[in-house]
Amino acid sequence: MIDPDSVPAAGDPPEFHADFLELSVFKSAERSVSIHAYIRDLRLSNADEAAADAVDDTDAETDDGADYSEPLAESAFSELDDRTQACGGSGVDHYPFEITANRVALCDNAESSLYTFLALLSWFGKDAGPPGTDGEKLFEEVSAQVAAAYLGGPNPDVKWFVFGFPRRLTTAKGFKDALDTLCRAIGEGQGHHKGRPKLPDEKDAKLDVVAWREFSDRRQGKLINFGQCATGRNWAGKVTELPQTVDWCTTWMADRPGVWPIRSFFVPHRIDAANWFDTCVKGGLLYDRCRIASLTARLDGALKGQCEAWSQHVLQRIRTN
Repeated sequence: MIDPDSVPAAGDPPEFHADFLELSVFKSAERSVSIHAYIRDLRLSNADEAAADAVDDTDAETDDGADYSEPLAESAFSELDDRTQACGGSGVDHYPFEITANRVALCDNAESSLYTFLALLSWFGKDAGPPGTDGEKLFEEVSAQVAAAYLGGPNPDVKWFVFGFPRRLTTAKGFKDALDTLCRAIGEGQGHHKGRPKLPDEKDAKLDVVAWREFSDRRQGKLINFGQCATGRNWAGKVTELPQTVDWCTTWMADRPGVWPIRSFFVPHRIDAANWFDTCVKGGLLYDRCRIASLTARLDGALKGQCEAWSQHVLQRIRTN
């Protein structure tokens, strides 16, 4: 959880400083924040002293009294530039901020952007939205449609399925029934493994979303994506929870798919550069906040509306506090 009233520490990564800048823009009456104002805030929060303490003794002797606030702010703005590119540009269906050399400002209708929903979910958690809504389940719906979009959807041959527990009213409640429904939908696997005993914590066996692309012949052997979602700040501990798809299918399906599915990992966070490669290796195809936002133009309008309502509730709360 991010503290909207406390400037990040000097040792925090640029991604965290960039998150704080975005949140500050949402709270600002001017709908923008300048790099000069952020440098001032860093100085007021004693970021210089904290950064100076972090360097080694040799550096401290040569750089005693140096101002570390400016490079910290510049690193944060550089990260904002990277986000703009990763989201596919500025705009409500991409990155909802405009970045110049010395200022970050909200785009028109930024509150409607799916990026805004993802950022607020990352910063304040799944329960921050209106009563009776679950940000985590909304994120699973988003992730399933984003996985389909990456496969070329919306397209009659591209399908998606939310498998995660608790299940939707339109999906079978029990694990075995849900797996049978999934296997029928993808035309692979022959349903659940009838000889496999039920485990106490079975629920969804860590599989949250599935997307696949059909061929016109509808035969076995197609591109299938198995995905896991993690909305909490403890996402790093969940990267390997979804087993390799060979093991998952062998354990739970009556027969193997013609081609083993690929694994994916979905988070509403901006994964820092230092952990990016390792997360891909452990979790599979990585969809972070920016990658998801780059595909949001292809999402269902009704789902976008639900995410916008969730965001509006959170924004109203943080702007009045």
